[in-house]
Amino acid sequence: MSVSISNVINVSLVSSAELADRDQMNLVAIMTSQQDGTISTATRYEIYTDIASVITDFGSSSAIVDYATIFFATSPNPVNASGGLVVGYWRGAEETVAATSGTLTGEQITEATLIAQLQEIDDGSFDIDLDGATENITGLDFQESTTMTEIVAVLNTKLSGGVASYSDQRVIITSSTTGVLSLVTFPIAGAAGTFVGTLLALATGTGAYITDGVAIVVLSVETKTAGITAVKAAIGIKGGMFIDKPSDADVTLLATWGQANDVLIYDVFNDTDNLLVDTTNIVWSTKLSGYTNYRMLYSKSGNRKLAASYMARVHSVNFAAENSTFTMHLKELAVAAEEYTQTQITNAKTVGLDLYTTIKNTAVVMTSGANDYVDDRYNLIAFIDALQTDMYNLLRSSGTKIPQTLQGVNRLVDAAERTSREFVRAGMLAPGTWTSPDFFGDLDTFNRNIEDNGFYWKAGSLADQSAADRAARKSPVLMGAVKNAGAVHSVDVVIMFNK
Repeated sequence: MSVSISNVINVSLVSSAELADRDQMNLVAIMTSQQDGTISTATRYEIYTDIASVITDFGSSSAIVDYATIFFATSPNPVNASGGLVVGYWRGAEETVAATSGTLTGEQITEATLIAQLQEIDDGSFDIDLDGATENITGLDFQESTTMTEIVAVLNTKLSGGVASYSDQRVIITSSTTGVLSLVTFPIAGAAGTFVGTLLALATGTGAYITDGVAIVVLSVETKTAGITAVKAAIGIKGGMFIDKPSDADVTLLATWGQANDVLIYDVFNDTDNLLVDTTNIVWSTKLSGYTNYRMLYSKSGNRKLAASYMARVHSVNFAAENSTFTMHLKELAVAAEEYTQTQITNAKTVGLDLYTTIKNTAVVMTSGANDYVDDRYNLIAFIDALQTDMYNLLRSSGTKIPQTLQGVNRLVDAAERTSREFVRAGMLAPGTWTSPDFFGDLDTFNRNIEDNGFYWKAGSLADQSAADRAARKSPVLMGAVKNAGAVHSVDVVIMFNK
């Protein structure tokens, strides 16, 4: 017998850790209060990447299809950048939740093995309580059963207060009634016959579980904020709009929520008072509050589909691609443009409203930076998430550790620089002159990095770190400065003419 090579050479394998994904910036929601069989309080959302699927689920005459059609007609849109449309549900009216039946759900079984074992039994039995009444199931003959469908059929010839079914490799027994008195128990051995509860993986200890029936419930109306909160908890959206127009009170709540949750909310305003510099104007009030994640659009006809197309266009950046970021200024959407006076355009720009109009017979978005620009908000949310995720993945992927040494801290700085460099390639950040009076470290080094790279990262001194922070295994603070690439929205031209 040959001697094992492990006497000389031992090899151990260190597997790579499962890493975290960055947030999907191009997953956005159109929120509807439409109740149908697809979405409800129980199923808050569905994801779509084409209009045909939306039509299948909601019907061609539904409001959500009208909005989704505009969404997918916008080019490019989130689907072009690995994103998609979430149709989200908010409970805008009372919702009746039907009563349910009690069920006994078995553990998953190996079908071929179970059938072979059951084929040897012609006197199967068990006792089970359905809605409080005991049923003595006897004489179960499986000798001619060759499929799980036939096994279930044998069970159903004996059950009177319930129905057996087979799904996901599990036998399920469901009470024939609904409500709080709809109950099913685990089967136990009867007085005679061969007990098959364990073979069917329905008995106690097999992994089977019981769900009691519940009564009919009428759910009350919820706020729009509660609705979108539930959707975001279920699926990590980064943008959203409501088909139903939010009230002024809704706007304040949604704007606060969007700012706190790094979600861009898109809304359309149409009242002439929304163009006024007046604290009673919810648009101006939102701008003064600094709720920059609430993206406010103006349509004098009140066309809320403007928000659907605008949102679709914004959330279409692939940050891994070169020069992929953009400004919404002068972009074309999939809705009809409207004509505005210069006064209306100027007032919209002042209060923080973007609008969709025409210049020289071309349809264009006219943006306002009063409440910051939407691309700055979108890009910054993406950058912060990428930096946080990439830093986490560095710590997570280390097969040993990141030591509290200069070498270890440099690896953290390298990770931050690598993420920043990606966003320079995408066109969000760019080399330039630092115009803020704030800086850190050596000023010449700081300015040179900003001018050469568009970013500068520096870690605090290990020698100056407190004993408590070192004992807590904290890194010295990393400080970063990044230069926004910005965008040109207008040009002044001076012509010197000589005759």
